[in-house]
Amino acid sequence: MKHAPLAALLLLFTSSTAYASPQDLFGFGGRSPGMAMTGASYVEGYEAVFSNPAGLAPVRTRGLHLGLQGGNFQLSIDGERSPITPGRGIVIGFHLPLPFGDVLEDRLVFGGGFYTPAEVLLRGNVTFPEVPQWTVLDRAQVLAVQVGLGIDLHGLVDGLSLGFGFSALANVFGVLDVRLDETNAFSSVVETQLLTTFAPIVGARYTQPEWGIGLTYRHELVSITDLNIATADLPVMLPVLRVGGVVQYDPPTIIAEGHWKPIPSLMLVANVTTQLWSSFPGMQIGTTAMGTQAPAPEFSPVVVPRVAVEGTHHDGDFTFAFRGGYALQLSPAPPARMANRRLPNGEPTSEQVPFRVLDNDRHILTAGFGWTIHLGPGGEKLVLDAYGQAHVLMDRTHEIGRTAGADPMVTSGYGLVGGWTIGAEF
Repeated sequence: MKHAPLAALLLLFTSSTAYASPQDLFGFGGRSPGMAMTGASYVEGYEAVFSNPAGLAPVRTRGLHLGLQGGNFQLSIDGERSPITPGRGIVIGFHLPLPFGDVLEDRLVFGGGFYTPAEVLLRGNVTFPEVPQWTVLDRAQVLAVQVGLGIDLHGLVDGLSLGFGFSALANVFGVLDVRLDETNAFSSVVETQLLTTFAPIVGARYTQPEWGIGLTYRHELVSITDLNIATADLPVMLPVLRVGGVVQYDPPTIIAEGHWKPIPSLMLVANVTTQLWSSFPGMQIGTTAMGTQAPAPEFSPVVVPRVAVEGTHHDGDFTFAFRGGYALQLSPAPPARMANRRLPNGEPTSEQVPFRVLDNDRHILTAGFGWTIHLGPGGEKLVLDAYGQAHVLMDRTHEIGRTAGADPMVTSGYGLVGGWTIGAEF
């Protein structure tokens, strides 16, 4: 155990940054990501556990879906590439009507959705605030878990359904106890705890044959790594050191959406998503109880407009769907700047340091298709969905350069994301 302190530090500081879930960046499933990550008013089945759990309620068949998702951003600072970790993983979803009778018959549907990264379950890297870092975009390597329950209120208010669910993440807390043994050699003992944190998701929707509306609220989801390094029996007294920070963050989100079908084979969708990034606490935590902390991130709430369209064509036992969408994703982050460090109580000090948290406004263009094979009169079917997304960053000029004394830096880039899912419903 002589090298345990070094190993623990390397474990915490050599991985790639992950500050939010991939579904918050790209959507979840195979249908809604091809429609600008909309879905609060129309998605049904397993995808609804993220977009609006009320969309589980109308489902009358069991379903199991499996797919892949992958993407990467090509980002640049002053024309030079600024790489981040590609996001690749497996998507799993299911929905299951609960077989109750009497007043609960055909009312309750349970569903779940999971995203498993291809390489790791969670990556986190908390860097110094002066190091250029893509806090908002570099956040697609994390295990995502969400479950939900839909309640159909047919017979009471036909077309109305409610939904409740939650997302789950792990927090890592621990103590690294370092001391000198009787031979004057360093020894250490590491004790860690893995604690789960939950964020509720609630939603409602009301649908009619030609139109529908949906509302969703997702609470903030935070994952923290906090390792306390304590020393004993050393020639000098050292304070307890804290290593870690916020390794994943999804902001509180409010979604309002409506869709309209001017003809049965065409659906138009309009969506307004409000992300309350002002709650973001920042990535770093204080290293000691008495030391100063990184500047406040000063993120702002953003309103993201989204529009989408889906056309369908029926041919015997086959249904084909063609999808597209657009979203204007505004950045919650201020430009890189000089900012004041904070005291442990959060008050700013007079000391200013570079704060290079980078992000740009993005145009998001999406497209997708679906192919459904209807197998029987009971709703049995096979479903294949696929999508692609192009994220185009708008050039942004920051207040400071990427190094001390350099001219103000300009950030730009683009990202390409794609995925598919295949499932059976029976």
